[in-house]
Amino acid sequence: MFDPSDTPRLYGVPPGVDFPRALVEGLRARHAGQPHETLARVQLIVNTRRMARRIRELFDQGPPCLLPRISLLTDLGELWDLAHIPDPVPPLRRRLELVQLITTLLDNAPDLAPRSAIYDLSDSLAGLMDEMHGEGVSPQAIEALDVSDQSGHWARIKSFLGIVRHYFEAGGAAPDVETRQRLVIERLAALWAETPPTHPVILA
Repeated sequence: MFDPSDTPRLYGVPPGVDFPRALVEGLRARHAGQPHETLARVQLIVNTRRMARRIRELFDQGPPCLLPRISLLTDLGELWDLAHIPDPVPPLRRRLELVQLITTLLDNAPDLAPRSAIYDLSDSLAGLMDEMHGEGVSPQAIEALDVSDQSGHWARIKSFLGIVRHYFEAGGAAPDVETRQRLVIERLAALWAETPPTHPVILA
């Protein structure tokens, strides 16, 4: 399917192009004249169920062929060799924990924010934590940033980060959804570095 290479291959399409259609047409073109089972060996990893459904619909439009193995990026953690990674903490549970932490923080420092903002603050803090977990950024890295702030806004942000530090120090013991996804990808990358897959893998 691909010319031999020691490095991953990166492909793209121009802006405005129907990406799923271009992907399907490209896969068909590269397997033209090859045995039908070669396309079935391709592992196609996509980001959303909508994308997976559209790709299947385009293949169903013909001509008939064996489909590639289509899976979601979020399903990688279900592989047998990654089952030891703990399941993620339910998002609602994490939100309720953050509500309790923020309530305690505002009890001790009522000038930080009005109590009516507790639930909005928990949502915002949860979103920030997801981004930090997904990118592997620790609260210490954020706190070390040199930010000129005359209004005290940065100091307030660091106050909120301080109450969730233990979630980052816990490592993978009770991961959030984003933390577990990052652990899965890091583990899978290490496994593939030791034993590269013998079939084409496309992350689309």
